[in-house]
Amino acid sequence: MFTFQTPVFNRTLPSKKFNQLIGLWQQMREFFGAEAELISEDSLVLGENLARKDNLEANWHQGRFRVLISRQFSALLSGKPIREDAQYQVTISFSPQTIAEFLHHIPKQLLSYSNIENYRQKLIPQINTNCKDRDKFMGQLLEIISPGNESSVSFAPHCRLRDPLQEILTRQVEQEKILDRLALQIDRNLDLFAIIKMTVKQVRDLLKLDRLIIYQLDVETKDKQLINQVTYEALANSRIASVLDFRDDRCFRKNSPSRQKYLHGHTLIIDDIERTTNLNPCLRSLMAQLHVKSKLVIPIIVQKKLWGFAIAHQCFIVRHWKQKDIKFLQRVAEYLAIAIHQDQFYQQLQAQKENLQQQVNKRALELQEALIAAEVAHNSKSAFLGNMSHELRTPLTCIIGLSGTLLHWSQDNCSLPIAKQQQYLNTIHDSGKKLLELVNHILEFSQVEAGKSALNITHFSLQYLSKRMLQNFQDKANNKQITLKLDFRVDKIHDRFCGDRERIEQIIFHLLDNAIKFTPESGQVTLRTWRDRKQVAFEIEDTGIGISENQLPLLFEKFQQLEEYRRRIYGGTGLGLALTKQLIELHGGRIEVNSCPGKGSSFTVWLPDRTDLLSSSAPSTTVDPPAASIAEKGTIVLLGENEAEATLICELLTAANYQIVWLINGANSIRQIELLQPISILIDRNLPEFEKILKSLKEIRTGRAIEVVLISQTEISDSDWKDLSKIGIDDYLIEPIQADLLLQKIKPVRLQKANKIVSQD
Repeated sequence: MFTFQTPVFNRTLPSKKFNQLIGLWQQMREFFGAEAELISEDSLVLGENLARKDNLEANWHQGRFRVLISRQFSALLSGKPIREDAQYQVTISFSPQTIAEFLHHIPKQLLSYSNIENYRQKLIPQINTNCKDRDKFMGQLLEIISPGNESSVSFAPHCRLRDPLQEILTRQVEQEKILDRLALQIDRNLDLFAIIKMTVKQVRDLLKLDRLIIYQLDVETKDKQLINQVTYEALANSRIASVLDFRDDRCFRKNSPSRQKYLHGHTLIIDDIERTTNLNPCLRSLMAQLHVKSKLVIPIIVQKKLWGFAIAHQCFIVRHWKQKDIKFLQRVAEYLAIAIHQDQFYQQLQAQKENLQQQVNKRALELQEALIAAEVAHNSKSAFLGNMSHELRTPLTCIIGLSGTLLHWSQDNCSLPIAKQQQYLNTIHDSGKKLLELVNHILEFSQVEAGKSALNITHFSLQYLSKRMLQNFQDKANNKQITLKLDFRVDKIHDRFCGDRERIEQIIFHLLDNAIKFTPESGQVTLRTWRDRKQVAFEIEDTGIGISENQLPLLFEKFQQLEEYRRRIYGGTGLGLALTKQLIELHGGRIEVNSCPGKGSSFTVWLPDRTDLLSSSAPSTTVDPPAASIAEKGTIVLLGENEAEATLICELLTAANYQIVWLINGANSIRQIELLQPISILIDRNLPEFEKILKSLKEIRTGRAIEVVLISQTEISDSDWKDLSKIGIDDYLIEPIQADLLLQKIKPVRLQKANKIVSQD
């Protein structure tokens, strides 16, 4: 079998391309005419021994071949079939010696000696005068073997003593090898850094560049800033200065017009920087700083965005950039763009995977917490039922037992002393009252929790209320030898307070009852009352057993007591403090707790004066709990008729823990707004009677911190804004509504304006 010593091209090609090459050899034979010879496996001469033809051809292992011989030039094409892949191992050579050896290797039974000598004589001269014919042949050859269209490859305009064809084809093959390796690495999803690093080095070596760099745009730093810098480089030798991590924010700024040019495929070609007259002074200074004589800049465009550049430098001599080198670098940039996009997509997938994993972990944690909460609720329910069974059974036992005794004595006509009868009846009466109190607590708690409870706002005396509450507990305190003390710090001028007197009495009742219950004998319970202009504070302080720090979070939970019901020494259903907290929030207030185990506790209740509700309604006013209470972030009213827009705003603000009320009829909503007392009002500019509504809003905003935000379909000019601000608009939003902008316009801190007087001592 013949072995090629100096092939120019040796590569596996599809059978289709190999057949195209065979066609090219045939075309060149016809082009050169009678002086050219074309030898193939089908044209072998056997002489007179035709009988051995089949046997000789069966032992011929060279496959298919074409040998073109002329005085202009000669070319050998050989292809060995790879049957399983329908491909050929193709070899091309232009060396006369290689072609002669190939002909000599053909068995003499197939090709006579005289013919071999005749062909070899034609190979000897190798006249190199007809460059035009060879260039035409090479152009068509490159077009066939290249993956892309390489018909535009230029060839030397003049022939030299040495044959340039072999050098051109070899260079082309090396370029194709680099691109093939690059495509293979992209296909295997290798690391982007390794791909670019390998490619930059191989391209620099092939093109014999002094420096080849990748200049990346908008690189994110550790402090989240975007910079432009050199991220990869390959140097010819140690004399070339490294520019790795080099940054420049002067010559190529973010809003530079040249970015658009590069985005549309512009290539910067500078053969000689000193002779280039139209060069930007900033860029000229930069090139002098980096010792660059010639420069070539190829943009790298990823998904229609300018990612960066592949930049070639010649630092010692001027270089005239050839079109074929530019084309090759452009193809490399296209391949790198694919690799970068694939890496970006992979990073996005990884981020989505991590985000999904976090969501799964969060959801799993929520489910775990929900299971724990369900278990706690189940245990609380069991404890509550145990408490209730004890609390109900005790008075019921007294009622049933004593009433049965009275019935028995009356049936037997036996006289029971009057004092004893009265004692039994008093016990039955007290037990009945206790049962009624328990049932009322449960019913009231369920109504408040379901939002069915309402406030009844009236004026009353704080001093009278405080004294009466202590009087109600005087007997109970005396039984335990506990001292009740009133510390009243409100002057007579501010004694009148506006609120739901009955609810406030319930709040103080539960706190005083708890204080006496958990204070041992000879202790002290103090009710301290003070106020400022807009709020009142009730502090119940005791010298009782106190509460440990780890039990404070459970203090206001429903059905919770701070000790097991079977071991408890104190009564109660576990609803008292939970109901107290709900009543306080219903009134728009808050509660604070300070406690030290073994020394006592203090509960401080802050309640706002609700004169605002009383002044806009009848003397005895009932208000729905959502309107009367102040939510964690506040209430917001939306005035508009656009259902889709209103739905979006309501969902966004509800998710942000605001209480949102949507009112469609703006003209008839002023009274409702007065009752709701919102922190902000969102109003659609397209509402009928828009200005009339604003005028009414301006009247109810007097002395109150209510912010009005306009929703507009069109942009608002400066002059238009001046007019709007004069009629009471504080801010505005442009449709379509953006979530982040909406939450910026309405912040929880705005609630402080409305509640500033509530939070003061």
